[in-house]
Amino acid sequence: MRNNSLGDVIRSLRKKAGLSQEELADGICSPVSVSRIENGAQMPSGMVLEALLARLGTSTYQICDIYYKSEKQQEFEQEAEEVSRLLSEGKLEDAKDCLARLESGARADSLNLQCYLLLYASIKIYEGENSEEVLSILYDALAQTKASFDFEDFRNVLLSVSEANILNVIAAVLFRLEDVTGAIRLGEELMSSLKRHKSGLKEYTIVQINLAINLAQFLEKEHRYKEALVYIETAEELSFSSFEQALLPEIEFIKAKMYHLLGNDSDCTAILKAVVPYMELVRKTDFAGLVRGYAEKELGIII
Repeated sequence: MRNNSLGDVIRSLRKKAGLSQEELADGICSPVSVSRIENGAQMPSGMVLEALLARLGTSTYQICDIYYKSEKQQEFEQEAEEVSRLLSEGKLEDAKDCLARLESGARADSLNLQCYLLLYASIKIYEGENSEEVLSILYDALAQTKASFDFEDFRNVLLSVSEANILNVIAAVLFRLEDVTGAIRLGEELMSSLKRHKSGLKEYTIVQINLAINLAQFLEKEHRYKEALVYIETAEELSFSSFEQALLPEIEFIKAKMYHLLGNDSDCTAILKAVVPYMELVRKTDFAGLVRGYAEKELGIII
C-alpha cells in the first residue's frame, strides 16, 4: 500500500465514526490488529478488511484501490454468493454441492467459518432438519466473532452484516420452535441495534427488510395486527428508499393480509389485484397461485 494509504483510510473513517480501536475490532479481530493495520504494520485478510469497512459504514474500498483479496479468498466468497443464489432459487441440491466446495476454505479464519456455518444452517432449514440442531449451528456461527453475547441486551452493540443475518435467522428458528415471544424479543432487539448503526451500506438495509418481514409474521401469530402492519410498512419503505425491491410482492401480500385482518378489505383487494399480474409477469406463478387462493378463500373474489 502506497504511503500506508490503507491504514490512513481506516484511521480516518474510524475517527469520523467516533469509534475506538476496541469498538471497531469487536468480533472481527483484536484491537492490536486494528492498531497495526492503521500504522501500516499489518495487512488484513480480505474478509477482515470487508468486515471493518462494513462496520465503518462505507464501501470506499471499491473505489480507492485499497481492498486486497488473495485468489483463494476471492474463490471462497464467489462460491458463498453462489450458494446464497442457488438457495434463493430453490435449487437445494446444487446449493449443497456448492457448499461442499467451501468446506476446506472455511477453516482459513473465523469470518470464513462464520459464513460457512450460516449457509450450512440455511440449507438445514430448507431441508426441514431439526430446529434445535439448526440453532446449535447458528450459535456456533455467532460465537466465531462474538464469543460472549448477551441476547437480552445488545442494541448498543455494533454488528457485522453476517452477525445481523445470523441473529435474524435465529429469531426465525425460534418462531419455528413456537417460541414466538422469544422470536419477537430477539427480532425487536436486533431492529433497535440496526437502527443505531446508521450505515449507508445496502447489505444492512437488506437485513432490516428481511427482519421487518419476519417481525410482521411473528406479531401476526400473536394477533397483534396493528404492530405487524407497522413493521411491514417499514419493510415497504426500506424497499422503496433503497431500490431493493426483490421482496416487494411478498411484502405487499403480507400488507394486504394485515388490512384484511384489521377489517380493511377494500385496500386488501386493491393490493392483491396488483400483486397477481406482477408475479405472473416475473414468472413466479406459484406465488401468484398462492395469492389467488387467499383472495378466493378469505375475500370470496376471483383474481
